[in-house]
Amino acid sequence: MTFRPFIPIALVLAHLVLVPGAAPAYADEAPEEMAETVAEAAERCRQGGGTPETANILHSDDLNGDGRPDWIADYGKLVCKNGSNPACNPDGCLFQLYYWSGDDWDKVFEDFVEGYKFSTSGKSRLLHVTTSGLPCNKPAKDHCNYTYRFDKEALTPVR
Repeated sequence: MTFRPFIPIALVLAHLVLVPGAAPAYADEAPEEMAETVAEAAERCRQGGGTPETANILHSDDLNGDGRPDWIADYGKLVCKNGSNPACNPDGCLFQLYYWSGDDWDKVFEDFVEGYKFSTSGKSRLLHVTTSGLPCNKPAKDHCNYTYRFDKEALTPVR
């Protein structure tokens, strides 16, 4: 009989979670790109002398109604105590949406937004975003308002 060292399952699972690329992506885990952006923003906060709180940036929701979890990253919710939020600029804060395609993540939205909200119209779920005036050829101090419909595989501009 050969001796096999005992390796607790918790160590194996921790290795799979902590080693990039060691485990496949799953819908119940935030996309790796999102997690990396959160970590980068937290590090920039620390470099600026702040203390980051990142717990409220990421959350999951079935955005497109396909029954699978999707991810929302609202970097405006990064708290940088004694510092400034590195994911925000005068045009707003970084906002991202990812759909789960069944085996990978698809980024369906990314922009610097001043605000956003979700609503419904009939059977459609909508995203309303406000940006600085620059994207719609106005002065930066003005605002642009956009509405998107959540379709199964993409966001479709409504107006």
